[in-house]
Amino acid sequence: MPQPDRKPVFIEKIMPVKLLNEQVYYENGGNPFKGLHRWYSRKPLSFSRASVLGSLLPADISMEEFEYLLGLDMARANESETEKSNRHQRTRLYKTPPDPERVKRVQELCEQMWGDKTPAVLDAFAGGGSIPFEAARYGLRVFASDLNPVAVVTMKAAIEFPLKFGAALQEDIDKWVKWVGDEAEKRLKDFFPSQDGEKVQNYLWAHTVVCPSCQSVVPLSPNWWLDRSPSAIKKGEICAVKPIPNLAEKRVDFELIKGKKGKGNSIQMPDGDYDPDDFSTVSRSVGKCPNCQNVIEQEYLINYAQTKGFEHQIYVVAYKKNKSSLEFRMPNEMDALGYEKATQKSQDLYDGSSYHLIPQEPCSDNPQYMMAYRYGLTTWDKYFNPRQLLTLVTYAEIINEAKEKIRKDLGEEKSQAILTYLSLIIDRCVDHNSRVSGWHSTRTMLDRASKTHALNLIWNYPELNGASRAWIYCANAVSEDYTKLCELLGTKINSSSFQELENHTEKTFQIDSASADSLFHLEDTSIDAIVTDPPYYDTIPYAELSDFFYVWQRRVLGDVFPDLFLQELTDKDREAVANLGRFRDMGVSPKELAYQDYEAKMQSAFGEYYRVLKDNGVMTVQFNHKDSGAWDVLAQSLITAGFEITASWAVSTENPQNLHQAQKNSVSSTVLLICRKRDPNAGQAWWDDLRPEVANLVEQRAPDFEANEIQGIDLYLSAFGPALNVFSRNYPILDSTGVEVRPEVAFAEARKAVANYRFRKLAQTDTAGFDPLTQWYFLAWDAFQAREFPFDDARQLALAIGGFNVADLGKTYKLLDIKSGTCKLLSPDQRYKKHAFSLVDNEFSARYLIDGLHAITAIYLEEQTIEPVRRFIKATGLLSNEMFMRAWEVALRVIPHISDPRKRIPEEKALADLWLAMDEIKAKVSYVQPELDLSGGQMGLDFDTTELEEE
Repeated sequence: MPQPDRKPVFIEKIMPVKLLNEQVYYENGGNPFKGLHRWYSRKPLSFSRASVLGSLLPADISMEEFEYLLGLDMARANESETEKSNRHQRTRLYKTPPDPERVKRVQELCEQMWGDKTPAVLDAFAGGGSIPFEAARYGLRVFASDLNPVAVVTMKAAIEFPLKFGAALQEDIDKWVKWVGDEAEKRLKDFFPSQDGEKVQNYLWAHTVVCPSCQSVVPLSPNWWLDRSPSAIKKGEICAVKPIPNLAEKRVDFELIKGKKGKGNSIQMPDGDYDPDDFSTVSRSVGKCPNCQNVIEQEYLINYAQTKGFEHQIYVVAYKKNKSSLEFRMPNEMDALGYEKATQKSQDLYDGSSYHLIPQEPCSDNPQYMMAYRYGLTTWDKYFNPRQLLTLVTYAEIINEAKEKIRKDLGEEKSQAILTYLSLIIDRCVDHNSRVSGWHSTRTMLDRASKTHALNLIWNYPELNGASRAWIYCANAVSEDYTKLCELLGTKINSSSFQELENHTEKTFQIDSASADSLFHLEDTSIDAIVTDPPYYDTIPYAELSDFFYVWQRRVLGDVFPDLFLQELTDKDREAVANLGRFRDMGVSPKELAYQDYEAKMQSAFGEYYRVLKDNGVMTVQFNHKDSGAWDVLAQSLITAGFEITASWAVSTENPQNLHQAQKNSVSSTVLLICRKRDPNAGQAWWDDLRPEVANLVEQRAPDFEANEIQGIDLYLSAFGPALNVFSRNYPILDSTGVEVRPEVAFAEARKAVANYRFRKLAQTDTAGFDPLTQWYFLAWDAFQAREFPFDDARQLALAIGGFNVADLGKTYKLLDIKSGTCKLLSPDQRYKKHAFSLVDNEFSARYLIDGLHAITAIYLEEQTIEPVRRFIKATGLLSNEMFMRAWEVALRVIPHISDPRKRIPEEKALADLWLAMDEIKAKVSYVQPELDLSGGQMGLDFDTTELEEE
């Protein structure tokens, strides 16, 4: 079959990577689309918009026009690069809906490109909905689906209802939100009493256990902070509680402590500073009794939780007076009585008419993600204390009672929307008001349970006032953002979606509940472009985590969307996630079975994508994972399904808060793989013939990636795209013995090419004269920009360089501490203590250049003077060793320089200090000393991350 006439699209030629890196950074907070409901690893809107437009628009448009169609203003005459950059920075693409002029131009170009002004765009792994949301903003025909009902409901709320009803629906939402809140306050007020003149906001609880030694009730908490916010520090009113032992009563009492900030993390007190961290009663799952100082082992805590169940102790009440800031007081008898009443009422629920509203479905016991299970949280109702559960059940009960009133008032379609938003408010209450939620003392606010990709028991947790606070607090972030969502989509008050575009737009937006491997609702070759963000291997167990919300949605929306909520829990069996928990106790490695299952499902999904995509269509796949196995599976699935990769780009899409801090490595980029249907007439190829082509293409593309500020481990990942470009054109590919090879061989070649490229650039020469151990050390700092990184990455880098096994880095060369799948670079003094090298000059071996650098660093850090270093390098011949001086230069280039002098990496600081102090080194080592920024902050990344709502 001849190849279809396919015109190149913009994303196959170029992408505005720098611009997108900037725009993605702006989205790390305050986004009503992300704040509507928690979804894991939701991609930024600006990145998704560029992915969609880049996959549809022709390659011959200019970069300036592409940026204009994204939402940026056109360049002005004689505009400088600085002025252009400032103009870009003033625009927030995610907040900027495309105006009618831009939409019209996009559709004109699509008609030229596809013969259809509104080509069909599909994402069958739609999740939180970023991709379909952006496609909808341009009035395209959008088909979005997901296996997970929570994702489907979220997309309906974020996209379908705003497009269908416009911003005018806000009035009805507000009406029914208030109705539910008022009714809840009537029913719950007796359980949340407040003293005269105060409004209780939150209660802070500690889980308790009985000490096996003295039988005291021990409240468990890693610290006792209440308020150490910037405003509290400024006012001199930071606040905490102090546990007071009471052995006679077999309990622990508390005292409220408030004052000015002392040294470190302490509070100034007349009789000595108090540090709430010093009085912790649990650390790393090991408890400590304040009454008898007995250590309470984790095994005892787990057994106690599973057999008896933890109890709960209020240790402080947070309240407000009028509009004052949050204040704290000790709990009193009134507070205890309210909770006691609620506990009794909660028990009555299990025997009453509301029994069916209690989520008693079983939780997953997957130890990889559901750590709360081991502490007795085995059914979903146990994730809440009795009063929290009563609050949530009451909300659900009220909404169910209101359904007929809402339907009578608004009709079936609008009532679906109203009930959906009411359900999402309950979900937000679930997220903020549970035993797995947390208290953020630096912002005096609640941390959501879904903050991480796991559900873990929180030793001390907050409870919202369910009568007057919880519903309002959570509604503010859900229902009140509806108008903002409409603005993002371009819908106006009293208008249907895109009213201005009615004359030239035929809108279609379809959301389906479907597995990506069973797209029966779509015809063969019916889709022009697929833009998709598939699950990342074993990173996130979407189904297991979303059950936390699903069980509550089912109780409110089960009869509203019956097809979505047929099952008791979300579908784990059909989910395309390498979930090791599903394959335990099967006689074979769970990891092996899980990865095989993931690969089979991904192949089926991409097979369906191949079926529905037009022969001249484009598929853009977003992927973010460090593990080489994940990339191998993804690539093999794509190739087996019949695709070839024609281009690739890497864009920084992750929260930059912890990047480049020289502690833990993390990938910040998502790689875009642009795919086309492979020529079915292409014959098989031999890997030996393709290998040089892979290496050459990777080295050609590496400078382009760097020009777009793609560095470190992201550069290695970006190289996978060009490698796959070569590898995927022919299938199968055979080695010299005739055995089919997998994509991982191409990735290994890509890593090797990047390693060679980077080392030549760092050393400003080839690798000759540099031993493999030193090469690996420098490239590890260069790639990971961190002291700690995954073992697999260390292994792959060792393979790329050759000359040794990665395990030897720990055992033989004492360069790494290897444990639990991670590696940590040992400091020079740590290596010396492990006898990796000698500091006696006549016993020192200069076989490895890195040993010489670490030896002089260890001497300098120990002696704090240069003379012993001077004697050592002369006696050992290092001073006259040209390669050693080259290695010194490379070390100063590659080890991250941190501007804050308190946080500098010892190796970097020592080598820089010695260079400054020793003229004989200055004469041989070329080094441009960075300017020290003494204003504080680490590499310019010390910024306030207040309320980073989602990913």
